[in-house]
Amino acid sequence: MKRPLTGLAIILCLGIVFASLIKISFLAIYVLALILLVLNLLLHKKGLSFDISLSCLVFLLGAALLRNTQILPKCHISKYLYYKNNNTYHLIRGLVYSEPLIKDNRTIFIFKTQEIQLNNLKYNCCGNILVYLKTKKDLCYADELFLNGNLYPPSNRKGQRGTSYRDYLYNQGIYSVLNVKTHSRVIKLNKNKGIMLKGFAICLKKKMEKIIFKHVSSLPAGILDAMILGERGNIPRFVNNTMIRSGTVHILVVSGFNVGIVAFLIILFLRLIRLPRNLSFLIAIPGLVIYCLMTGASTPVVRATVMSIVFMFGFLLKREPDIYNSCCVALIFILLINPRQLFDVGFQLSFASVLSIICLYPRMKLLLRTETIKVKYLRFIIEGCLVSFSAWLGTLGFIAYYFKIFSPITVLANIFIVPLASLITLCGASTIVVGLISPGIAPLFASTSELLVIMLLKINILLLKLPYAYFSL
Repeated sequence: MKRPLTGLAIILCLGIVFASLIKISFLAIYVLALILLVLNLLLHKKGLSFDISLSCLVFLLGAALLRNTQILPKCHISKYLYYKNNNTYHLIRGLVYSEPLIKDNRTIFIFKTQEIQLNNLKYNCCGNILVYLKTKKDLCYADELFLNGNLYPPSNRKGQRGTSYRDYLYNQGIYSVLNVKTHSRVIKLNKNKGIMLKGFAICLKKKMEKIIFKHVSSLPAGILDAMILGERGNIPRFVNNTMIRSGTVHILVVSGFNVGIVAFLIILFLRLIRLPRNLSFLIAIPGLVIYCLMTGASTPVVRATVMSIVFMFGFLLKREPDIYNSCCVALIFILLINPRQLFDVGFQLSFASVLSIICLYPRMKLLLRTETIKVKYLRFIIEGCLVSFSAWLGTLGFIAYYFKIFSPITVLANIFIVPLASLITLCGASTIVVGLISPGIAPLFASTSELLVIMLLKINILLLKLPYAYFSL
């Protein structure tokens, strides 16, 4: 096979889906996988029998990955969900495992549990919980805390997407929510007990956010923060809803385009100081990893980061990189870490859009013979339409199912908004870089970024006023 990873990725996904639909014990999967592994070793010569046994082994690997995530250790924090002590509160020690988000006078963060106290007895525990602190509190990633609050399961009420909040958190490996009423129930113990690289990335992100909010007014700053650094907490709901209706909400999240810009800027800077290309690639790789951690390591960013690293290693090893194999490497990498991401909306939209562009765009371009168009600007516009149309076709079913919206205006909207979003990202990144190096001239770049953001919002609203721009299903 020219692209063996494509078939293996599909089979791995089928195994995960199978395990989600059919209840089968992990032991049975393990025994079958062991038998197939021995069979593969015996059939060391490649042939039909080897291909079939290898496919079955990968299928069982997918099923085993999902079943393994569903088997929680005895000390998992969710085992204490329904345990009621004398005052119905749980005293839990652990680490702040994500960047705390302050929203609506609440502090929200993921907490990695280590110990729980019940009736003056201490028990070791593990697992992550989502913490809602009903007040503002100055907390940082890797802070060691004692939290005193009410532990309960997430809500199972179905939303408009057909999934519940509990399903969403389960896909992130979170089974419990802790409600802490006052800041007095939060006791700080130690600092900097987390992953050093992640801590550095979050610290760098905070410095960048300060520059954005210092030089840009609140609404454009919130949009810049989302587009460049992946923080969507400051985007008003009405902005998010209008972007969903026009099918351009993808610009409000850090995506592969942002990763591409970061890679380009890093390599460009290194080449300007006359470093060899291979060394520039080796330095750019950790830079991309830091940016991935800085933006929260969302599925689109992880996908684009892995694909970029695969491409760079292809150049370093003097192998021609294949975009299909790169995409499959990213998919397999994400699913090996957390197979439940397969059922996440962001995961599905991210891979559906990139795969549809990879598959459909070249064929449409060949069909319309765009290379024969002599006017460069016209060819650029037509090819931009084809890219947008390809992504729209690939995500059409997912958006209709999850968001109950059909948006014919999406293709037209992306023609105007995507290039504008690219300029906003570049201007916003320039504002941050200049703010770090020479704060005095940062307002010049900031004012340009703010103007472009306002233009983007006005164009989006104008397009939604066109007849039949979108339909609610």
